[in-house]
Amino acid sequence: MERILQYFDELDDLVYFVALAWERIRRLLSFVVQVTTLIAVGASGMYAALTAPPLAVAIATLLLVTLLYRSVVYHSPTRHTAA
Repeated sequence: MERILQYFDELDDLVYFVALAWERIRRLLSFVVQVTTLIAVGASGMYAALTAPPLAVAIATLLLVTLLYRSVVYHSPTRHTAA
């Protein structure tokens, strides 16, 4: 019976090792996707600024207004309001 419990313990360790390794891989993939997206957005913004400056200014203005609107209207759940 003790041998069976030791096998289950080893299996449990293996499962948690795979879960921890998967979390590291997931974080790395998330970082790579975020950096790739940031580079692509930056490159497309530069391309738009070089080919059609008025369109690039319009897009930047819309993004800025959207960012300002979200920062004013939506509240973070961690932010506390004074009562």
